[in-house]
Amino acid sequence: MQTDQQFKDKYGPWALIVGASHGTGAACAHQLAAKGLNCVLIARNASAMAELAEQLAGQYGVESKVIATDLSSPDGPAGVCQQLDGLDIGLLVYNAGAPAYASTFLNAPLQDWQNLLALGASSLMEISHHVGQQLVNRGRGGILLMGSHAALGGNKKYAMYTATKGFMLNFGESLWMELQDKNVDVLNFLIMVVDTPTLRKQMQTSNIDGWDQPTIPGVYPAETVVSIALRELPNGPTFVHPADEEEQAGLGARRREELVERWAHTAPYVGED
Repeated sequence: MQTDQQFKDKYGPWALIVGASHGTGAACAHQLAAKGLNCVLIARNASAMAELAEQLAGQYGVESKVIATDLSSPDGPAGVCQQLDGLDIGLLVYNAGAPAYASTFLNAPLQDWQNLLALGASSLMEISHHVGQQLVNRGRGGILLMGSHAALGGNKKYAMYTATKGFMLNFGESLWMELQDKNVDVLNFLIMVVDTPTLRKQMQTSNIDGWDQPTIPGVYPAETVVSIALRELPNGPTFVHPADEEEQAGLGARRREELVERWAHTAPYVGED
């Protein structure tokens, strides 16, 4: 288990948190700030992030930079990258993602799917490419991809949602293989259902009991999930919550073994560069 100082030495002094305005993103900002990391907060809700930045400064004495943007827009990722100049980013947390959009593929407007694809795939790629180069040049750091069990297979009415989560998973596992010898950690943290304002709003809209209760049975608090993700960051490439918390050699460990075996078969044909 890393101490807070060891964590800060590797992943500080700045963390970039995409999707920071509430839920797991805000919980991540609080826990990173508690370890002494300054935070770049990215989301669409400027007022929520300004309030969060004030909390981080008051409770932990860290700096924050707020970038309000829509990463589903064509210019969103490039605008974010431009505003990172001069900041020593040691950790990228990609937590952006619209709630699961339940609609058959052909019944929803194409633009809705394009926005989801941009947020879950192309924006992730662009920001990871920019920050990843900085991490390798530093010789230390990490990338934490807050994903979903939806990455593990398709589902009716969730074609594009599962597709973007699957992109994140395969992208992250590939980065883990490419960056592990660069002292840059990569972890896909796959979650099921987490207690967030978005979940409670969905439950209320769907008339599901318990949305207004202090705790929701069977649903993990965002703070608990984030603490496990930060603990497991050095142990990539994939952690499937909650199963891997309960099993010593769970799905995440098996995926790691499969990745290593797959590369052993692939390497003779593509080489190293």
